[in-house]
Amino acid sequence: MDRSGWIAEERGARGAHDPPVKAAVVRAPYVVEVVDVPDPAPRPGRVVVRVDAASICGSDLSGFKGVNPRNRLPTIPGHEIAGTVEAAGDDGSLALVGRRVIVEPNVSCGSCEWCGRGLPNVCDAYRVLGQDMDVPGGLAEYVEVAAGQVHLLPGHVAAAEGALVQPLSIAYHGVVARAAVEAGEVALILGAGPIGLAALLFARHVGARALVTDVSADRLATASALGAEVVLRADQVDVGQAVRDATGGRGADVTFEAVGGAQDQTIADAVAATATRGRIVVFGTFGKGPQSIPAYAFKGRELTMMGSSGHPNTFGPTLDLVASGRIRPADLITHTLPLAEVERAFGLLDSQADGVIKVVVEP
Repeated sequence: MDRSGWIAEERGARGAHDPPVKAAVVRAPYVVEVVDVPDPAPRPGRVVVRVDAASICGSDLSGFKGVNPRNRLPTIPGHEIAGTVEAAGDDGSLALVGRRVIVEPNVSCGSCEWCGRGLPNVCDAYRVLGQDMDVPGGLAEYVEVAAGQVHLLPGHVAAAEGALVQPLSIAYHGVVARAAVEAGEVALILGAGPIGLAALLFARHVGARALVTDVSADRLATASALGAEVVLRADQVDVGQAVRDATGGRGADVTFEAVGGAQDQTIADAVAATATRGRIVVFGTFGKGPQSIPAYAFKGRELTMMGSSGHPNTFGPTLDLVASGRIRPADLITHTLPLAEVERAFGLLDSQADGVIKVVVEP
């Protein structure tokens, strides 16, 4: 049989008429069920990936809780994905079949100014796998994705570690591409969740000194183990004063806000703790309500604030660092669960129980 016949046969073998496969569907806030869904068939230019590992993001958790404005329920969440390509939708993608891959989950228009400049993360039509049923995610046995959005995963990198390349790439974008952190600088990271800890890893990788704040003793202990020189309980100190005390009165050269949410304290803390002419990078996702920003400090001290969203052009360099062992995703993985226990996985993240940082689901 020629290759086009094989593809047609393979596509037919993966149609919705076959026995269904399992996926986690968030039907309503705090309601997730593992149910049968149609076995996906790859369309032209796309591939079907058998999911070997999918880690759960904070945005997945906010979608599960019904507070993520980008999500439309019901949906199959999950955009941090590693797996094996099982079927291809056309001849051009056939070489990927059988290869281990990670998935870059951005969905954008591909034609606007920003997409043309290689910045799909700021495309007006930007979406991520798992936000709704039009772009189902990877908390499932199989997921269909664009062939151009998969990156080959080296054989010595575990699938669970490969799944974390996506959140690590977000940190790479903020630390290396946006803030351009340099060796010897002082980096302050507000929030020791997965993105904050990933930012710590990259700050240390480029040779910066790192300070980390959080309200969780467990997460601060992890930050210390990963190389933070100073850790501070944000609910027990004046963050601005404590950081200045720890830096000889100067403050941080660059501060990463990695908390977001409904609170209104971390931006003020960032301004208070950042040195004159320093940079503030916002990783956290805030609601659309107003934030209290002391504008006088930006003029008087010539501060710079910038956002950091997504991971344009950073999957490749991040994967290289993971493959070389210079960045270790395993340091962030605290729990690994089967798909059948996905409700427990969301519960762990929601309660921050058992020292949870990163939960990986292995369908």
